[in-house]
Amino acid sequence: MSRDWFSPAPMRAGARAILPLSIGVFPFGLAYGVTVVESSMNDFVGWLASFIVIAGAAQLAVSDLIDQGAPWFVVVGTALVINARFMMYSGALAPAFSAFPRRWRIPLAHVMTDQAAVTSLLYNLGERQPQKRLAYYVGAGLSFAASWWIGTTIGVFIGATIPSELQVGFAAPLMFIALAVPSVRDRAALIAAAAGFSVTLMAKDAPMNTGLLIGAAAGIAFGMLAKLRRQPARVVVLPGEENDDGD
Repeated sequence: MSRDWFSPAPMRAGARAILPLSIGVFPFGLAYGVTVVESSMNDFVGWLASFIVIAGAAQLAVSDLIDQGAPWFVVVGTALVINARFMMYSGALAPAFSAFPRRWRIPLAHVMTDQAAVTSLLYNLGERQPQKRLAYYVGAGLSFAASWWIGTTIGVFIGATIPSELQVGFAAPLMFIALAVPSVRDRAALIAAAAGFSVTLMAKDAPMNTGLLIGAAAGIAFGMLAKLRRQPARVVVLPGEENDDGD
């Protein structure tokens, strides 16, 4: 296996590309850290979750369910449902890393986030070398995760001193908007984004926090329909009609 992926150039490129989102996730991590301190969750357990799970939406939902005294299977099930979207990211990224053995691919899943996945998918459109794709993904994933870890750590340790008037949670929706905009490159993508956004809002009160998953499925469905409608109809020529002159 070539070691070209250790070259710092593509790794730095990935870290630079995701930098605006890494800056945006810092206050999100800070908000999560504050939530941990104010919840009934053990501070160390809540802090450790950011290093093990790396999924802010799921972590916030789990924290809320623990405060409500929900059974463990409800807590775990909710986290799995919220994070089910990563199966779509895995499927989309898998072809780019298929040349690498499984022992290389499995650790990549640990630093997979919405931001790292989408940033890497956009990069892969113009880059065909597997080693550079891998290096770019690692650079983007690790730098983004590091910002989340730092934000969470500071939030946990100084959360009690942050004024309640300082609303740091605003960064999360802004970050996802910044993530979505570069991906909208044609009419089908615009339709998919609009459908996913609209359905997610309508399904925000769906049981077990499945609104995000429902919205994602709707966006994919509408995007595929839009692409199919733009494809020209195929003309099927039956045997014996190739030389038909219309007589």
